[in-house]
Amino acid sequence: MKFTRRKGGTINSYPKKVAVALTRDSLRLEWFLRLIVITIAGILLFWGWKLDVASKGFKVGSPSARDYYVLSDVVYVDEAVTEQLREGQASRVLGVVVHDVSLLPIVKTVLEEINKSSTWLYFPKGLADILNTMPAQKREGILGITRDLGLRLIVFNGDIIDGNDLKLDLWRYLSDTDLSIADQNIVYQILSYLLDLAVKVDAEATSLVREFYRSGIDPIERLLQPGALLVRKGDVITPEIAEILKSQGYLEERFPWMQLLLSLFIVFLWTFLHRYTDLREWRETSARKMTYFVSLLLFAWILQFGMARVNHFCSGLGILPIVGLSYMTMPFISAMYLGLSGGLLGVMVSSSNSFTYLYAMLPVVLITVLAHALFKDKPTTRGKALLRILMVGLGAMALWFVFMGVFYNVPTAKETLIILIAIFLLSGAFLLLLPLFEGIFDVVSPIRLMELTHPSNPLLKRLQIEAPGTYHHVMTVSTLAEAAAERIGANALLVRGGAYYHDIGKLKRPQYFIENQIEGENVHDTLSPSISALVILSHVQDGVNLAKEYGLPSAMIDFITEHHGTTCLSYFYNRAKEREEYVERDQYCYPGPKPRSKETALLMLADSTEAAVRALGSSVLNVPALNDAIRQVIEVKKKEGQLDEVNLTMRDLNDIQQAFVKTLMSMYHTRQIKERK
Repeated sequence: MKFTRRKGGTINSYPKKVAVALTRDSLRLEWFLRLIVITIAGILLFWGWKLDVASKGFKVGSPSARDYYVLSDVVYVDEAVTEQLREGQASRVLGVVVHDVSLLPIVKTVLEEINKSSTWLYFPKGLADILNTMPAQKREGILGITRDLGLRLIVFNGDIIDGNDLKLDLWRYLSDTDLSIADQNIVYQILSYLLDLAVKVDAEATSLVREFYRSGIDPIERLLQPGALLVRKGDVITPEIAEILKSQGYLEERFPWMQLLLSLFIVFLWTFLHRYTDLREWRETSARKMTYFVSLLLFAWILQFGMARVNHFCSGLGILPIVGLSYMTMPFISAMYLGLSGGLLGVMVSSSNSFTYLYAMLPVVLITVLAHALFKDKPTTRGKALLRILMVGLGAMALWFVFMGVFYNVPTAKETLIILIAIFLLSGAFLLLLPLFEGIFDVVSPIRLMELTHPSNPLLKRLQIEAPGTYHHVMTVSTLAEAAAERIGANALLVRGGAYYHDIGKLKRPQYFIENQIEGENVHDTLSPSISALVILSHVQDGVNLAKEYGLPSAMIDFITEHHGTTCLSYFYNRAKEREEYVERDQYCYPGPKPRSKETALLMLADSTEAAVRALGSSVLNVPALNDAIRQVIEVKKKEGQLDEVNLTMRDLNDIQQAFVKTLMSMYHTRQIKERK
């Protein structure tokens, strides 16, 4: 099965899942609205960055412009503390001392012959000069102590006694002598020099040992839980802190071009989603419906953007009034589509500069699902509508609190108060915006329909007074159509409203219609067939003019123009043919269009059924006769093609017939009882 659309006088085929029946003007409007959606999304994304990031974003090496809090559990390595512990462990290794065994005999020989001046050639020039200028007796005493002490430190197997603490040992031994501090220092310098020739620190081995001790210290990990202060305002952003901020979704000060382009690309793809669906209501989308849908979408995004500036967690609540408006004025699938996918996109557009947009998505889902359940039977009073939307908001808040309490932290008392205030304000906004959107976009809600069908409505009062027969007719038709609508799942309240107003055009010339004529008198007996047909056919246009004068929504006008479709006045056409040789049939037919919705098709069938049953009178006061009469009406409408543009199945038509029979039997049964009494 394929659907088609016209383009340039030809018909192009779409696959089954592609929406259709769009004219060239509709396609242009669709692209225009798509451009507006993408433009608004870009503006909100840029402005959100300007408000949230440009003045508050972080920059490595610069002081923080705000306090940053942990949004989700994060485990990170404390590099500073880890490095400090490793350095402390490595510093405990003073050096790796190694022995040069080949030099020990030389050192021993030098010590044994230290009194010879030739031996002093091994000493640094400064030490040799000091010994040369020193008195001989004093020099001999110092060199003797040097020889004895040095030999004590060296053992014959080539090892060094207490080599790691050599300097401390030297000073300890020297302190036991009678030498002065200056002379002790000379001895110390000579022995340090000689022993350093055989005992030295291996730099490479020392580095390896120190690295071994460093590797023994495991990285110090720290756990940060949601709500913990990560960076205080004014603190310098280190590279380590910057990495944590990035992992939490916080953005740097620079403009996120890639994120902006990706977000706009997602929005662009989403605008095509409704074109690839099996949903019947998207197959023939009028310009008014598209404009209304986009207006609700953009208004929702703006509300979500504003709520995100109050608190990022509240951006999901911004969809609340729009979900209420959509469920009150649009089909349920469209309302779900707008609330869920459009709301989630709104969160992305309004809060994409913060990781919290992931949390804000949950209220969008909860609100849409709860609204789908609570608005299933659409409220018909403003009080009930306000109560329902409050229940949706508070229910979503409660479920969100449970989620946060289980997986994260329960919001603070301040955040809770902000959310509650937001819910009440947004619910009030829904109630205030409903009549505004109804007036601007010409949509109807159940509340508006209840007002239109109230007996105090000026047009209905006029109809009751000026055309009582027509008033009784529309009431009967309304009862039939409403019963059938409930049977097949159509909008019963809309059908009732359409039935009430479908014949208001008869107010202009009520006496020309049989239900308003006194029995035995028929003005058409004195008129030519063409004039009679013109008067009767004109009640449709007269009804449209009157509806516009009284400000009725276009949904009611659809019932006025479609309830006769393109049917013809066969009685007057045949009379004209009897009088004239050539008669144009189109002059005796209604201009249409044919019914384009189940509701207007139901009205057409109910209107024709009421007229047929009224014409047959008492001969149809039993179920078989009613079944035959109604079946004939339906068959005629099908044969004439009046139901071609409506998706009514055979089962629907059978249910409609049964509903008509049951309703008419109830009405005539009551009448018969009254007549017998």
